[in-house]
Order: sequence, then C-alpha cells, then structure tokens
Amino acid sequence: MYKLPALFLFFASLFSFGQKDTLVFRNKDMAVGEVKELKAGILTLKTMYSDKDFKIEFNKVDELIIQRKALILLTRGRRRYGNIRTYEPKKVRITNTNGEVEEFRLNEVVALQEITDKFWGRFKGNIDAGLNIAKANSNTQLTISAELSYNDHKWISSATMELLNSTQTNTEAIKRNNVQLDLIRVMVNKWYLFGGLAYLTNSEQALKHRYTGSLGIGNLLINTSKLNFGLLGGLTYNTESFTDNSPQRNSIELLLGSSFNMFDFKDFSLKTNISFYPSLSERGRIRSDFNFNLKYDLPLDFYIKLGFNFNYDNQSATTGSDFDYVFNSGFGWKFNK
Repeated sequence: MYKLPALFLFFASLFSFGQKDTLVFRNKDMAVGEVKELKAGILTLKTMYSDKDFKIEFNKVDELIIQRKALILLTRGRRRYGNIRTYEPKKVRITNTNGEVEEFRLNEVVALQEITDKFWGRFKGNIDAGLNIAKANSNTQLTISAELSYNDHKWISSATMELLNSTQTNTEAIKRNNVQLDLIRVMVNKWYLFGGLAYLTNSEQALKHRYTGSLGIGNLLINTSKLNFGLLGGLTYNTESFTDNSPQRNSIELLLGSSFNMFDFKDFSLKTNISFYPSLSERGRIRSDFNFNLKYDLPLDFYIKLGFNFNYDNQSATTGSDFDYVFNSGFGWKFNK
C-alpha cells in the first residue's frame, strides 16, 4: 500500500535533482544546487540544505552544468547569452538561443549570472535615506535616493532618483531633486548605444525645471568581472525654466562623458561618472555634472552609502550660482542583489 507513494517521491526527487545546477571539483566531489552568479572569481551556490548561500572559489571547479540560461562574460569583454555546460574538464560549450554552439576554456569565463524567465525577476533595486536635525534655526535636512534596473543579454536599463529637502527658520527651503532614466543597447566589441532622459530642479542655481534628452554611443574600454571604464559621446537637448526673471531656454549640446565602476571588492562598490556639455546653440556656454557613490554592504541586504554630486554651469540664471554640490550619506536596503 505504501509502495506507490514511496515510488512517486523517489522519482519526484530524481526530477528535482535533475533540474538543479551541478558542480564538479578538482577532487571529484560534487555539489548540486542553484548557481546564482559568478563574480570576482567567487561562484555563489544556493542549496536546499542551508539558509546561507555557499561561496566557492571558481578556480577549484573543473566541471559545471547550469540548467537556466545565463548572461556570460568572457575574457576580452566578450558577452554571450545561453546555456553553459562542460563537455570535458576545463572546457565548456555555450549554446545561444539560436542553437549555435561555441567552445571555450573554463578559465575564459570571468562572470556569469543566471537570467530568470520571469520578467519581474530581472529587476534589481535599492533605496536609502538620510536625516539630519539640528536645534539651531530648526534645521532639518532629508535625503532620499532610489535605483531600479532591468538587465538582460542585450538591454540594460535603469531609473534613479535623488531628492534633497532642507528647511530652517527665516530662510527659504532648499530643494534639489534629480530623476534619471537610462537605456543601453549592448552591441559587439564593447560598443553600446545610449539613450537618456533626465529631470533636475535646483534652488541653489535658481533652476525651476530642466528637462534633458540625450542620445549617444559609447565603448567600454575596460570591462572585467570587478570593474569597468567607458567613454561616451553624443548630443543633448535641454529645456530650462528658472525661479527668477531669466528667460526660458532651449538648447542643443554636445555630450562627452566617462564612467568608472568598481564592484565586488569584498563588500565595497564604487560608481562614478562625469559628463561635459559644450553648447552648440549658446556661444561659450558649458555645463558639467559629476556623481560619486560609495557603498558598503551590511548583512541582510542592507548597506551604508556615501555620495557626492556636483553641477556646474558657466551661464546659469541671473540670481543662481554657477555651481552646486551636495555631500550625502544614507542607510539603505537592496533587493534581487
């Protein structure tokens, strides 16, 4: 009477096992679970036997079989998307979505991330906040920032928001709100196409609204599992209004920028970029933006952050300052890391 349920559970366990990723080490030991990612030479494996993920040195792995499709970063900045598995020790085959097969040495794989078939599973995000309160002049300053990104093998998109509101007795409130939407189409040989929309309001520069649209092309000169450095060029269109009597502006600008990102240096990550906007429609005008964000990871997906933002405009509004900067710190949480 108990044979049928037992037989069912036996085959169910075999089926479940067959759906798991498999690793074989140098000493021929085997681990079965779900490979989450490979970054900085460390492979993360989730198993049903532990609440904590296992961290495995990738150079100790001889063979692997990954069931789901993965975004794979190879040496020399090469990117592939598909299924990966070894066909003999230290050699892998990558099968893309068109069924085309390529063979590589295992040590050519520098990073990978499984891509879920579920749309919402491809999103990552974080949010943090900081609050400063002082008795003098009833000074209160609140900062909030958030980021949401979506990645697949061809498209990278992100939305960021940074809000600052500072009030104190007998002075006007200080506001600096920035929203940025970016979309990147990954091309071959480290090239990519870029499109962006941005909104900025900044009381220090008497800027009521600035709406910006950008199009460009970039190249990742350095792209490894731990850092990347790229250059970007393109065009920008601005629409600006001001809080004083300065007239509304519509302008076309050249976009020249660079970005430098470091990640997986233990618990630290650094993201920074700088952009220059020489105007093509307003003689002698040049703008510049610089952003710096440093994060330190804490347990349970929490983190602390230190940031710096700088804006420069040599032809700002009549009552506005040519430049503005903000230092901020915060405590935050991220999901789908």
